Amino acid sequence: MTALLVIVGLLLGLGGLGALLGEDQERPSGTATPTQTSATQAPDEPHRDSGDMTKAPAETSDGPTATPTQKPKPSSTAPSGVTVLRIIDGDTLEVRGDGRVLPKDTVARVRLLEIDTPERGACFADDATARTATLLPPGSRIRAERDAELTDPYDRYLLYVWNEQETFVNESLVRSGHAKAVLYPPNDKYWPRISDAEDAARQVGAGLWTACPEQPETSIAPPDTNESPAPDTPTRLDLPDGPPAGVPDVDCSDLSGPVWVGPDDPHRLDRDGDGIGCDAN
Repeated sequence: MTALLVIVGLLLGLGGLGALLGEDQERPSGTATPTQTSATQAPDEPHRDSGDMTKAPAETSDGPTATPTQKPKPSSTAPSGVTVLRIIDGDTLEVRGDGRVLPKDTVARVRLLEIDTPERGACFADDATARTATLLPPGSRIRAERDAELTDPYDRYLLYVWNEQETFVNESLVRSGHAKAVLYPPNDKYWPRISDAEDAARQVGAGLWTACPEQPETSIAPPDTNESPAPDTPTRLDLPDGPPAGVPDVDCSDLSGPVWVGPDDPHRLDRDGDGIGCDAN
């Protein structure tokens, strides 16, 4: 009986030992699962495939790239030419040269060729000056063209001019009746055109052709033996000679002071008939 109990005890001991050994063999496979899970799972990181490994090009700026070496080009419509400074009278103006016909940046007087406007104080003179100021406002640019002779003895530049609207100003003043056509050879390049403009102005009575009718020529009366002696002709004073005939019309504004013009007065500078021109200037 005792021997039987010993055998049963041994069997139970061996069974317990086997169970213990079996538990130790299963434990490594049971603890490997958390390790593998931690190695393969990354719940806090976004999933990336092989296509995400390509880097996007970096953005250099929010707007278009400017080329630092490029400079803005001037506008092709920017005006160029002689600059009008002021209007002296209907046919004379003061300008600044552009380096072409006139020396660059030189202030000079310009006499419009082949025309003659009324003298200051004469009929329609103010209208002519105002019209020229409208066509050639100070600060505007003009295109100037010369003829055979560029200057006159009074250092005025003799020119044809076009304004910013490409109006031929010399012709326009004659056609509107603000000036007469006057030829001063050898400058005659546009004479046919300007003289035709005067014919058209006369026909319609434009401007001075109506406002300032020419005085009719008076017939010469036969001499009267009882007539009192004629007054003495103007006495020549110690004055410089006035401008001769045959040069573009000269105004008192072109002269520095009174001049002797005598009885002829080709430029109509003597307003009181005393032989002295521009004595009231």
